[in-house]
Amino acid sequence: MSGVLSLQPSYYEALKRLTLELAGVKLGEDHTFLIETRLSALARKEGFENLSDMIDQLFSRGQTRLAIHVVSALLERSARFFNDRKGYDVLGETLLPALHPLYRGGQLRILSFGCSSGQEVYSTAILADQMKDVFPGMQIEVTGVDYPSLALERAKEGRFTHFEVQRGLPIRYLIEYFDRVGEDWVVKESLRSRIRFLDHNLLSGIEDMETYQIVMFRGSLSQYSPPAIVRIMRNLSRLIARNGYLMLGSDETLGEMNFGFNEAPVAPGCYLKVGKDNSGSQEDVSEASRPAKTSQYKDYSAA
Repeated sequence: MSGVLSLQPSYYEALKRLTLELAGVKLGEDHTFLIETRLSALARKEGFENLSDMIDQLFSRGQTRLAIHVVSALLERSARFFNDRKGYDVLGETLLPALHPLYRGGQLRILSFGCSSGQEVYSTAILADQMKDVFPGMQIEVTGVDYPSLALERAKEGRFTHFEVQRGLPIRYLIEYFDRVGEDWVVKESLRSRIRFLDHNLLSGIEDMETYQIVMFRGSLSQYSPPAIVRIMRNLSRLIARNGYLMLGSDETLGEMNFGFNEAPVAPGCYLKVGKDNSGSQEDVSEASRPAKTSQYKDYSAA
């Protein structure tokens, strides 16, 4: 298959409806080029002669697996390491210190919800590793979850191009946590062994998932429809443990529907889990969980 092929106008509208139905995301009129380029790559991977053949089969046979891969390809976000540095400042200076007294001698779990190709997951794991001496006795596990996609497969491999590692990753961390393999950079096993990735429809039930002390869902809220936001936030409220935190983007807010969260005064877009926990017992927010900044952290953002 060569070049980018044009689809029938009716197919563009059908793909937009499919994306809204499966993922709760409304594609705009300016997404035509994105549809062509991303789905052409997927068609090659799936072994189709051309893009039109793949779309014909998608809508004529109603293949669920192919539909999920198509929607996932359309939703793949551009990612970079340590994106929105202020968010990592809040994580390292405030949230981890607040939770350390509660999880000293145990495990603290962080979830990147909608992790795409994994840069946020690996950035968070690097931060946790850099701060392990600051928070002794607290094991931090980082998990990334997203729709099944080519991006998620790359995240699982921990393989990034030279261009990708140049976007936000300090050179000293590139040397410390990555190996050069051919033209790419691959995350070292010592870091990757502490990370998990899950294939999961972000709108579906979360009964089989663990609870997490921190959930990062940054920079994605605006792309979802209002009904999808309600479903996602209800799921996240159930995923976050007592005294845990939800991190949205710095310019994002839950609005009037707080879904069991209160705004945390540490930074815009940061919320504390309140109300009832997953077991139905009344939340008891201890003083240990209240945010208080610490200056005893390593400068993970320095080159």
